[in-house]
Amino acid sequence: MTLSVERQQVENSHMTNPACKSIADSAPSLADLKKLPFDRQVMLLLARLDVMPKSGGDLNRQNLKLTPGDLAIGYSPQEQLAVVDYLLGRPWVELINRGYLVEGGKDFYHVSEEGKAALSNTRCPPVSRAALEAVTLIHHDLAEAERDFREGKFKDAVRDAFRIFENRLNAIRDASRDPALHGKSGTALPHAFVKSSIFKFPFPKLSPTSSTALEAYKESLRNLLSGAIGFVRNAYDHEPYNLPDLDERSALELLFFASYLLRLIDLSR
Repeated sequence: MTLSVERQQVENSHMTNPACKSIADSAPSLADLKKLPFDRQVMLLLARLDVMPKSGGDLNRQNLKLTPGDLAIGYSPQEQLAVVDYLLGRPWVELINRGYLVEGGKDFYHVSEEGKAALSNTRCPPVSRAALEAVTLIHHDLAEAERDFREGKFKDAVRDAFRIFENRLNAIRDASRDPALHGKSGTALPHAFVKSSIFKFPFPKLSPTSSTALEAYKESLRNLLSGAIGFVRNAYDHEPYNLPDLDERSALELLFFASYLLRLIDLSR
């Protein structure tokens, strides 16, 4: 079997697991890669090395630099070498220190049995490149939720997002001098907030001549904000084990919902 045929077969088999297809699926750019926890970087490198075509059964570190597209598959040609240089720095050394990558000959390495065992015990979250690009659009206050999403911790991401949303309301209450907000929390706080003197209706062009219609909109907004705490925040914070697992699409839907709520609060201040 020629090396090119072997490479194609390896890549085709690897496509059956889109979560581990390439490092770029978990981090679409070098900047994204550097944002990942170091242990995640190490395991992504190990997973990629384990499925790459090898000359004589082993990997040569210098050859990886000569053909950066093999290791950095999925990255732009302009970024591939920089990604490889980064991965062959601390992440590569860490694999050797852990005994996951061992030298089989001068400058030739292979994944050890310990490394393969570590891979089998590591869950590669099924986060597509499209989802990773989409999550960058959520509200800037949701950085913690975005990090969890990138690692495939979908329930944690949703919990974090709605905690941040509620904490934003709590911060407004604590900084306010309006006595109507004092002592309010949970689902009662959004109702008090929308009725308070510090609240500014986010869409002032709605029903400018009808106070009845405007009040109906405000009531709906109060219910929307309150329902997000009562139905989403409380459930994912207190009973996540009683909720079905999330895939990336359903997790993104909830993250964008939390993002929209935060933007509504931005507009109402």
